[in-house]
Amino acid sequence: MRDKTTRFPRLSAVATAALLTLALPALAQQATNKEEEKDGKKKTAAPNTLPSVTVTATRSATDLLKTPVSVSALQADDLVRENVKELINLSGYVPNLQLGLSSGDSGVLASIRGVTSTNFTEIGDPAVGIHIDGIYSPRPQGSLALMFDLDRVEVLRGAQGTLFGRNSTAGVVNIIPAAPDFKNNYGWTQLQTSSYQGRQLRIVQNVSLADNFAIRGAFMMDKRDGYIQQVRDLSDRGIKKPDGTFSPDGKPDVDQRLNRKVDPSDYYTNSDQYAARVTARWAISKDLEWQFGYEHYQNNSAGEVGLKDCEMAAGTKWACGPEGQWFAKINVPGRIDMSIDTARSNITWKLGNGMELGYKAAYAVQKRSQDHDDDGGQAWLNEDVGIMQPWGNWGNQHAFDRATYTVASNYKSLVNELQLRQQTKDWRYVAGIFTMDEKNAILFAQDMLVEAPWAMAYGQYYDQPDRRVESRGLFAQGDMALAEGWTGTAGIRFSKDRRSDKGGRSYGNWDAGTPWYYNGQHTVPCELGLCTPHNGTDLTMGMGPFAGPSAYTPPSNNEHEANWKKATYRLGLQYDIDKKQMLFASLATGYRPGGFGDQFDTCGGGTCVDGGSNKFSFLEYKPETTRNFELGYKGRLFDNKLDLSVTLFSTDYNDMHTTGMNAVGQKKLAAGQTCPDWNPACDIVNAWKTENIGKARIRGVELEYKVLPWENGTLSGYLSFLDAKVKSYPTYDDNWICGYRSMFKAEECAPIYLGADADKRGRRIKDVTGNRLPYAPKISYAVNYSHYIPVGDYVVSPSVGMRYQSRMYFTVRNLDNDHIGDFQKAYTNWNASVRFAPSNDKWSLELWGTNLTNNIIKNWMGQGNTGGYTFNSYNPPRMVGLRATVNY
Repeated sequence: MRDKTTRFPRLSAVATAALLTLALPALAQQATNKEEEKDGKKKTAAPNTLPSVTVTATRSATDLLKTPVSVSALQADDLVRENVKELINLSGYVPNLQLGLSSGDSGVLASIRGVTSTNFTEIGDPAVGIHIDGIYSPRPQGSLALMFDLDRVEVLRGAQGTLFGRNSTAGVVNIIPAAPDFKNNYGWTQLQTSSYQGRQLRIVQNVSLADNFAIRGAFMMDKRDGYIQQVRDLSDRGIKKPDGTFSPDGKPDVDQRLNRKVDPSDYYTNSDQYAARVTARWAISKDLEWQFGYEHYQNNSAGEVGLKDCEMAAGTKWACGPEGQWFAKINVPGRIDMSIDTARSNITWKLGNGMELGYKAAYAVQKRSQDHDDDGGQAWLNEDVGIMQPWGNWGNQHAFDRATYTVASNYKSLVNELQLRQQTKDWRYVAGIFTMDEKNAILFAQDMLVEAPWAMAYGQYYDQPDRRVESRGLFAQGDMALAEGWTGTAGIRFSKDRRSDKGGRSYGNWDAGTPWYYNGQHTVPCELGLCTPHNGTDLTMGMGPFAGPSAYTPPSNNEHEANWKKATYRLGLQYDIDKKQMLFASLATGYRPGGFGDQFDTCGGGTCVDGGSNKFSFLEYKPETTRNFELGYKGRLFDNKLDLSVTLFSTDYNDMHTTGMNAVGQKKLAAGQTCPDWNPACDIVNAWKTENIGKARIRGVELEYKVLPWENGTLSGYLSFLDAKVKSYPTYDDNWICGYRSMFKAEECAPIYLGADADKRGRRIKDVTGNRLPYAPKISYAVNYSHYIPVGDYVVSPSVGMRYQSRMYFTVRNLDNDHIGDFQKAYTNWNASVRFAPSNDKWSLELWGTNLTNNIIKNWMGQGNTGGYTFNSYNPPRMVGLRATVNY
């Protein structure tokens, strides 16, 4: 289906090409002027040139344009100007990087070139490795931390399994804080006000105490009201009686234990967080240097909440009300209490003859508790609610009431890396040892409070006191001059990973057929089927997650361990055309270890079809791997006026990890029982699990540029084409909004497979070969322009940025339907700012705006729970603000 937004982006692309076309003659003329100046034929001021950028993508400091890796570097000033304050804000700033948010557990979803992960548990792994100053950061929740006082952010695309190791099948994001400066005392303070009562404060101070010792301190605070309209959910209609009427009792249907009126400053989508960092740098001798620091981050925000897509729901019976897109009825106000305390150390020792020994270490403690309203006020329409009969209601209930609670969590990690580096005229190498040890503990609960058949409650409580992840790695990579202009690269890494669960217990069950959840503190006021068994005020703090394990049915034992090992490699060839241009080719592999889940009875608590019972499984899955080939060009042209990078890539993606509700077994039905037509697979046992799903091939091209087209102007951006498609997925379950496909004239769901293949039974098997991977838009590009305008003793610096992205799917289903499709439609986003400062830059004022087109952009997508609509997470709406900075 042709996207309606295609025409405008094409015009934008044409405009971009026109700008570049106009710029090239100007660049050529500037180069000519430079030559004339050298010859003495024309005496003018030297034109501006693009500064070189240093990156550490090869574990050594190299010029960005001489580094044979697909890497983008974002400078600190640019990040501040673009209002990038946390990792999720980076979407769209480099080619093929997509970021989303799992609102229930505060996990950041990161995807590069369509390679991603959706398992945010304490033993799940990301596909994009997050590193802080080159040190691996294991937990995805840590990616929520504020990004402040940085030197730069490096984004490496493609497998990085040799130098960066585990969980880099997609690539790496390396966040590099600013280091203390020996030479100067300086600092700056920045105040910002913005939409929705936004307030932000940043303070940086560098103090040089001696020629060889300096301390740098930084602080950031960010507060903002939620941008949604949030009201208390006090819905009251009671069960639907046989005569078709409801039975309200003057009390809310949904849980009221935590329900309270909150101010906009505590609405979901707000911000209430701060962070501080102190770093010291000590040159102990001319050959030995130690940098060490401590960072604290605190998040007291409400978190995110799922919302209906009102544009897609328009014109249907599930259309949004007059409140519009940013509206939710809430009975569990959002609450996050997350802290991250991190100590980092980096020692470098120059041994002579170009040899250097480096040791990096980081110890982090992440603590989090969280309350989350999973339903966001969703409710079945009156006409769709099932009638409560004396034998129950196996259809839609009068209320939909679900929540999750991270009662407490404590994640501890220790990461060590020892490196030996050496560089001579004709070769260089880096070799090292990597160790990572995690000890994670969590108390996590789920509440499902109005469930079939009697509208009673059930829930689960997970007590995992000691879940460990251990990783060990040995690696080496070297570059050697092969001939004039030619350099070869070879590297290898051996990784070994171990996961274990000690003392883990899972309490509760998935049965709402008895009143066990009430824990003896509430009595159903009538015979089941004749009235509403409880209202929201009947639930007490002596039930469910608030009472702890004693309120649940006996637990299952989750103790288990598993090991994996893998060798990954990198081969490369580089040709220097001249001092400013190079070609490179590389073949690299990446690895993400396997894992397991909680112990689960694949017989569903009954008898399996083969006659056995209590067949427990830890639902293990295998490692995931990628193999990436790249061919690229990097160059600095037109007398240092144009930086250009072009990369062609092809990636084989094997044993992809995907997480969701999947069939794991088949139970035996009772004598005389048959599955009804509306649920022909009622004997299939399903569980939330990660599984390996087959193969994909990813191909594409990425172009990045930065150019000085004329005096005082800077033009930059990228263009990307991405062809990321499934090659094999034989067990794909087409279970997306199946009950409403025909209503919206969408392709019908595949029939349920009831054959003998246990891996397929109970699934709606659909052939998705050739479909696009999630988070992999076919076309994306960005154009940014800034200008420096001297006005007397002052400078005005306007900037504008445009980003376009074609249609992006959230599942491999690729359902193209205007009402229930699994996609984010194509869009174009605009940001702009105007900065005013004196020539000495002692202070500045900047007016800025992001998402000026006020696009409603999904970053995660799910099915609606109470009808034919989608339920999603979103990027923020339009934001505008004023920023004031004082430098001293």
